[in-house]
Amino acid sequence: MLIFLVTSALAWLSSIWHPQKHTCDRLTVHRIPGVHILSIETQERHNYSFPAVPSLNPTDVHDLDFCDVTVTLTHPGGDDFVTVSIWLPLTDWNGRFQATGGGGLAAGYIGPAQAAAVNQGYVAASTDGGLTLNGTINPQTGAWALRPDGSLNTALLKNYAHRSIHDMTVIGKALTQSFYGTPPKFSYWNGCSTGGRQGYFAAALYPEHFDGILAGAPAINLPHLYSYLFWAPVLMINSVTPPQCVFHAFQKATIDACDPLDGAIDGLISYYDPETCDFGPETLIGETIECSELDSNITITSEHANLVDQIIQGPHIADGRRLWYGLAPGASFRGTADTITTNESTTPNPFFPSIGWTKNFVFQDSDYDVLSMDFEDFDTAALLSIARYTDILGSEGHYLYDFQYTGGKLLSWHGLADDIIPSSGTIQYRDRIEEDIEDLDEVDEFYRLFLAPGVGHCGGGYGPTPTDPFGALVRWVEEGVPPETLGAAGVNGDGEVVTRELCRYPLVLVYDGDGDVNDAGSFSCEYPEEVV
Repeated sequence: MLIFLVTSALAWLSSIWHPQKHTCDRLTVHRIPGVHILSIETQERHNYSFPAVPSLNPTDVHDLDFCDVTVTLTHPGGDDFVTVSIWLPLTDWNGRFQATGGGGLAAGYIGPAQAAAVNQGYVAASTDGGLTLNGTINPQTGAWALRPDGSLNTALLKNYAHRSIHDMTVIGKALTQSFYGTPPKFSYWNGCSTGGRQGYFAAALYPEHFDGILAGAPAINLPHLYSYLFWAPVLMINSVTPPQCVFHAFQKATIDACDPLDGAIDGLISYYDPETCDFGPETLIGETIECSELDSNITITSEHANLVDQIIQGPHIADGRRLWYGLAPGASFRGTADTITTNESTTPNPFFPSIGWTKNFVFQDSDYDVLSMDFEDFDTAALLSIARYTDILGSEGHYLYDFQYTGGKLLSWHGLADDIIPSSGTIQYRDRIEEDIEDLDEVDEFYRLFLAPGVGHCGGGYGPTPTDPFGALVRWVEEGVPPETLGAAGVNGDGEVVTRELCRYPLVLVYDGDGDVNDAGSFSCEYPEEVV
């Protein structure tokens, strides 16, 4: 007996002095209800590098050592083949798990966001949700929505909506436990656009999965958002299609008109009030501008002004019913009203995922010619989108009581010059949650929204972009320090560094009347009703 005790003690001391080396061998996942795992493949990667990818992985990463685990699965009775990717650091794991999201019609991007997360010591997870059809298609085409017989693939639609979030997280946490012998101390979601929507869906539908959720520019209320994305192309198809120089002139004029409302002329619309800044596109009629696309000058017409006015007002159907919000003031028109000019001929260039949505989700006809759509077709498409997909991809029925109860934190941000997803939809969601809970301070305890003047979709644009929103989320979750502001930085058209401390909604940035307009210290956060 004494020998046994001594041997056991020596083994225990040896495990302390010589920590067990983590290897990729023999990793397993226990049975998951509703999931049939087809295979688990593992590979140790050493000195791995990944190039920078805008918005997903903003910097190059080098010399990563991790266990690369690929899990393939299906759902019994479903028609799907899903790839889940989990990267587990071989050394210096920080004890945390991070799930990453997708964009457009993709459920996730395997690689880019994972590399950035592993570089910081996280276990990182991603999934294609089965939407690549086993790596054979680009999911942004939306071709995955239809089975070969032309019927809707409801299994993949469910994966895209929310099920892939659940599968990836359960598998990722199980592999973390198997690999390190302990579960993650904290679990996070990190996504923008579709990834932002997935974060909101996770908070509402899987409230116990994540301690913290970072959700940028969320594509919530997607069935309604579609009408916004195809409104400008339909207008142009059926009226006039200007080169981008014309749209740029209207964008500049809008900024010039609305910029001063925060007290500073800094090229940024930090506060927009339609009652005090009712920019009229008709004011540019007759103005002649230089147009690089045409290599000549062009005169702005009433048709141009009417087109821009309708884009700003937002989509509606023939009986006048408004479908969604319009283009944000000061935003580029390229997101929703992109055009291509070749040999002095200009044609609409719709946002690519919206083409796939029109063909495969709405009309369920992969041969449908989107560039022949008239207003009657648009009305039909917009109403079909809402009727068919609100139940599974809408957000109005989602509430955050359970997420609040579990102690989760939702940090969301949105560019005020987002040209793909108007921030108005995110603001509406936040207002609805506040109305539901009936206490602004109580909502702020678990859900905070920050708006970034001049920033485009998930970044870009011409305003300062949040520099470390994920770090702010981690401090909120682990140290109990809620972010009062979000640090942001960028470079303006003159090459000057511009900084801001972005305000938590509903506060807005206001210039103090003195100081460098490029410096965050010259601005404060005030309630809109206090802005003169």
